[in-house]
Amino acid sequence: MSSDNKIAVKPSILDREFNAPRSLVFDTWTQVEHLNNWMFPQKGFSCEYVSADIRSGGSSLHKMMTPNGHEMWLLTKYEEVSPPERLVFRQYMSNDAGDILPNPQMPTWPKEIRATITLTETGDKTHLHFVWEPIDPTEEEAATFKAALAERGNGWSAGLEQLTIYLESLGHL
Repeated sequence: MSSDNKIAVKPSILDREFNAPRSLVFDTWTQVEHLNNWMFPQKGFSCEYVSADIRSGGSSLHKMMTPNGHEMWLLTKYEEVSPPERLVFRQYMSNDAGDILPNPQMPTWPKEIRATITLTETGDKTHLHFVWEPIDPTEEEAATFKAALAERGNGWSAGLEQLTIYLESLGHL
């Protein structure tokens, strides 16, 4: 098999509408004071950014903590930060030093995943279009990603629900 063969994987695509201005929704993705308040999958979790250089070519490192104290570290590398409409980043499992590691709960999870977020404003609402896709996965990684799509409510879909709750807490109902 040639190394030029790419494995096609259907991306996860999510769409949400927020009752908030586009500039604020963009800020919630790019400013630590906002990210720490919603960048986790469900109530009871917490998030802490230990480094953040959120700009095209920059990176950030944060940990999510479960209610029982388990830590999960994520390294994010930003490919494009174009306020207030577009954000593209690659995300990796890591340790507290930012070294990229396999996912300890799912060793066959794709090592590198790209997220592309596009924000459009209609009146006083913002539409978010989110595309999440593995980059150059192995066959095994592609199969794991595909199988997990059915359970994605535990991932970004749930995270976007946390964003909705956070925006509501800021007075945007």
